[in-house]
Order: sequence, then structure tokens, then C-alpha cells
Amino acid sequence: MNWTGELYGFYTEKPIQEVFEALKNKALEMSYKSDYNKTDIEETLLFYKDEKMLEYHLENGYNTELNGEGCFSVEAKTVKLDGIATLFEFEGLSDFEPYDINLVFSRIYYYVLIVPDFIEESEFSKKIHSMFHQVLSEVKSG
Repeated sequence: MNWTGELYGFYTEKPIQEVFEALKNKALEMSYKSDYNKTDIEETLLFYKDEKMLEYHLENGYNTELNGEGCFSVEAKTVKLDGIATLFEFEGLSDFEPYDINLVFSRIYYYVLIVPDFIEESEFSKKIHSMFHQVLSEVKSG
């Protein structure tokens, strides 16, 4: 099977366990279950509505072919961030010249949200992306 799904990365000071708990609660409101997996380098939550959706996902990858919904997941790990980012947008504003900012964090959390399709092309993916962003905004910092 080819790789499926679209990835959206987030760096934040919000701890993994708190984010995962809040995300599981939000997903429960949508009648989604989750499977947790942990390796030496990352933690993952896979969300699915029922066994039929999970099986279809395992056979076909990320998709919204079952009633316009599908599986989604979040991968998370603690990282060090020392780099330069070019700022094109800040707090919704983009009417300024891009400029570089230096980022130096000895410990920060990196999350990758995986949804079936680009958020500009799928209402379901957009909904999940917005929900994840909301969770990151609401969870208290560690």
C-alpha cells in the first residue's frame, strides 16, 4: 500500500500526556475510539469510529470513504529545537514582509497530525485539524 494521509506538524510547550488526554475526550464526543502506541522515540494515538472503519483503514489507508469520515492519528515526541524559521503569518496577519526568527528550545513537544486529505479539500480533515488546534490552545503548559 502507498503512503496515504496528509501531515500537519506542530511545535508546542504542551505536554504529550495532557494533549493526548484532552484529544481523547474530544474524540469521544465524536464517538471515536483510540489506540495508543509507544516506542523509544515517539507516542502515537490512532482514532477510529468502529472496527469496520479501522479494518478499512488498515486495508486502504487514510480515507473518508465511509460516510465522509475516517481514521486520523497524532504522533508526538519530545525534541530539541534550535533553528531559524521565516515568519510569513502571525496571529492571522500576513500584511508584512517575511522575516526570520531564531528558535532555541532545549525541550519542546512536536506533534504530527495525520488526516485523510488536505484541510482545504476535506471538511472532515478541516474539522479534525481545527479540533486539534483547539486542544493545543486549551491545554495548560507543562
